Amino acid sequence: MSTRRAASWTIFLRRRTTTGRWLPEIDGLRFIAIGAVLLFHMQGQLERHYALAIPQTWFVRAADFGNRGVPLFFVLSGFILSLPFARSYRSGTPRPSLRRYFLRRVTRLEPPYLLNLALVAIGAAILDHQTWRTLLPHLFASAGYLHYALFRTPSTINSVAWSLEVEVQFYLLAPLLATVFALRGTFARRAVLIAVMATSATLQLVFDLSKFTLAGDLQYFLAGLLLADLYLTGPNDRTLLPLRKFSWDVAALAGWPAFFLLPERLASLWLPALALLLCLAGLRGAITSRILRTPAVALTGGMCYTIYLWHAPVLTVANRMLHGIPALAAASYPELFLIEGAIKIAAVMAVCLPLFILIERPCMDPDLPAAVLIGHAIRRRQPD
Repeated sequence: MSTRRAASWTIFLRRRTTTGRWLPEIDGLRFIAIGAVLLFHMQGQLERHYALAIPQTWFVRAADFGNRGVPLFFVLSGFILSLPFARSYRSGTPRPSLRRYFLRRVTRLEPPYLLNLALVAIGAAILDHQTWRTLLPHLFASAGYLHYALFRTPSTINSVAWSLEVEVQFYLLAPLLATVFALRGTFARRAVLIAVMATSATLQLVFDLSKFTLAGDLQYFLAGLLLADLYLTGPNDRTLLPLRKFSWDVAALAGWPAFFLLPERLASLWLPALALLLCLAGLRGAITSRILRTPAVALTGGMCYTIYLWHAPVLTVANRMLHGIPALAAASYPELFLIEGAIKIAAVMAVCLPLFILIERPCMDPDLPAAVLIGHAIRRRQPD
C-alpha cells in the first residue's frame, strides 16, 4: 500500500484533536499502556479461574505489573492537557478558554462513558440478575465520578472507572497547576515541578494515600507537566522539534523492561521519573518514535479510551464463555494464555472498533464544544 493510500485510509481512524496537531508517538505510548492493562486483566482471570501451575517467567511478572499502564496514562494526560497552557505561557499568546476547555472535557468524555455505564448496568441486571435497587446507587455515583468517594471502593458497575474519577479530579485542577509555566526561568519552573512531584510521592508513601484518589497519583500527572515543558524545548530552544537520537532508543531498550519488571518497593518515587524518561524516549528516539508512529500501533492507541471503557465487561463475558470448555481446563499455562488471549483480544477489538468509530470519534470533534455553546445561545434567544 502506498504512503498516500495509507494516509487516506488511516485518516478515518485517527484521533481528532482540539488544535488539529496529532502526535502519533503519544498514541503509540497509549498503545503500550492499554496493552499492558489488557494483559494484566487477562492474567488475573487465568489465576482466579484455573488451577494452574503458573511459571514465574519474565512475561508473567510483566503481566502482573501490567496495571502500571494506568500511571502511564496519567503521565500522558498531564502532558496533553497542560501542553496548550505551556505553549501559551511560553509564547505570550492568549490562554486557552477555560469555558471551552471544560466543555471540551464534557463533550469528549461523557457520551461514551455514560453509554458504557448504562449498557453494563443493563447487562448486570440481565446476566447477573442484579436488582435495580442495588444497581442504581452505584450507577449514579459512577456517573458523577464519585463512586470511590461515596463507597470507598472502585465502581461496581465498571471497575476500571476509578481511574476516570482520578482523571476528572486532575482535569479540574489542570488549569491551576499549569500556572507553573508562568515562571520564566527554565530552572525554576522545572525545579518547582520536580519538588512537588517528590513531595507528592513522599506523602503518598508516608500516609499510604489511596491510588484511587488524585492525592495518591498526583506525581504522575505532574510528570506529564514536566514532559510538556521538556517537549517544548528543542534544539536552540525551538518548539515542537524533538531531537531524534539513538541514545534515546538505548534508554527505551533498558527502560521498558525496568518499568514492567522492577518490584513495587518505593515505586511511587521512581515510577513517575521512569515513565517520564520513557515518554521522552518515545518522542525523541530515532527508532522508538518510528515504531510508535506505526499506523497499527498509533491508531489502536488512539482508541484507548473506548478500549479502556469496554475491555473489562468484554473480558468478563468472554471468560464466562471460555471457562466452560473442558479442553481449555486441561491446557498448560502458555497454551491457555495464547488461546484465550487471542480470542479475548479479538473480542475486545470486535466490540471496540465500531464503538470508537460510531461513538467516541464523533465526540472528538474539536468543533463540538462550540456547536454546543452556539446551540445553547440560540435556544436562550428564542422567545417562549
